[in-house]
Amino acid sequence: MPPIRGPAVPRRRLGAELRRLREQAGLLIEDVAETLECSTSKISRLENGKGIPKIRDVRDMLARYGVTDSRLRERLLGWARAGQQQGWWQEFSDVMQQDAPGRLDTLLALETDASRSLAFQVSLVHGLLQTEAYARAVIETILPKLTAYDVDRLVQLRLRRQQVLYREEAPLELWHILDEAVLWRPIGGHHVLAEQLKRILQDTTRPNITVRILPFAAGVHQAVVGSFEITEFTDKVDHDVVSVESLTGNTFLESDDDVIRYVHAFNDVTECALGPAQSADLIKAALARQELAISEN
Repeated sequence: MPPIRGPAVPRRRLGAELRRLREQAGLLIEDVAETLECSTSKISRLENGKGIPKIRDVRDMLARYGVTDSRLRERLLGWARAGQQQGWWQEFSDVMQQDAPGRLDTLLALETDASRSLAFQVSLVHGLLQTEAYARAVIETILPKLTAYDVDRLVQLRLRRQQVLYREEAPLELWHILDEAVLWRPIGGHHVLAEQLKRILQDTTRPNITVRILPFAAGVHQAVVGSFEITEFTDKVDHDVVSVESLTGNTFLESDDDVIRYVHAFNDVTECALGPAQSADLIKAALARQELAISEN
């Protein structure tokens, strides 16, 4: 199993186990909140993997649940310690709220600890594959009121985010289905798009990155409603998560039914998409069109 690199996975593992132990003890969240002299929302957040765990709270909860197994206690306390760490993205906390209010940190945490990402994009190249110039053009358009400093910071954040693909140990595996329209949409101008297409072609030579194009000829498909990303984890303890994009940030879906529905949608667009070789040929054709437009200007 790949090593845990961020706080998301240990928090989720700890929360799931604390919920199981509480239910096994026949206790309600209100009972535990009374014991810890805290709000029920704090217990709920811990069980959902969204709160920062405190060692004392976890010890008190384990005592309330009657957990005496020393190995189990140490495992949970180890997850609590790992869950207290700050993710690398915290250094960008001053601008993250500008990009995706309250949600970007969750997405970054998931990608940092995930083993595989299945992504479908309708309008843009996925953020994990964007060049600096392409990312800047997207951010300036979507968030036109930002200062030049904030734009620079968000571009740096997006480039830092991409390191999950290039780390030496267990890099994130990315399967990216890209709507053909993205190849022809000159975001940032012909020069920017040409460099972006070159970047995609270069990235697809890496064994952990696959990009396939969904052609116009595919017609209607299950994912026609919009872009989404499924983050998968190696350990069965960690539930897969779907991230659905919107103008107000990402919405995260974790129920089995929701995840399965989006997996089916991803499988459908995968079946409709061109194969890797054909996709590369279409990207090269789009690149040639951009280079021709550059030469004519």
